[in-house]
Amino acid sequence: QKLRKEAQIKFEEMASDMAKENLKIYAGSTYRSYTYQKGLYDRYVKKDGFAAAETYSARSGYSEHQLGLAVDIVNDKWDYLSENDKEYDYLVKNSYKYGFILRYPKDKIDITKVSNEEWHYRYVGKDIAKEMKNTGECLEEYINRVL
Repeated sequence: QKLRKEAQIKFEEMASDMAKENLKIYAGSTYRSYTYQKGLYDRYVKKDGFAAAETYSARSGYSEHQLGLAVDIVNDKWDYLSENDKEYDYLVKNSYKYGFILRYPKDKIDITKVSNEEWHYRYVGKDIAKEMKNTGECLEEYINRVL
């Protein structure tokens, strides 16, 4: 799995700190090439239709995974993280300390236009993540406010 260096370091630090509390997370999906993302998106469109796929998958060229800053987190059973997992609670409360945000929270679907992805975290850096945690903003709200 590949992430940009700073994101990788902070993810490993976060996972290590969680392991000290008997919580285990792993990077299930990180960087994706344009070709890989295109194939993934095309499969979703074929399976569920264009309108549905648009709510949970990004077209190639628009996926955060192509930036090397996004990580889909899995638990110790290698299942995508869900809000029923104790690791999820830790991340919601603490991921900002490492520069990560829950990218598509369920209470922001009307703003992000993407369905809730409890497992998808995005590295934005510690300062921005802390500010977003304090304001309760999603990334779209933060960007609209600061630009």
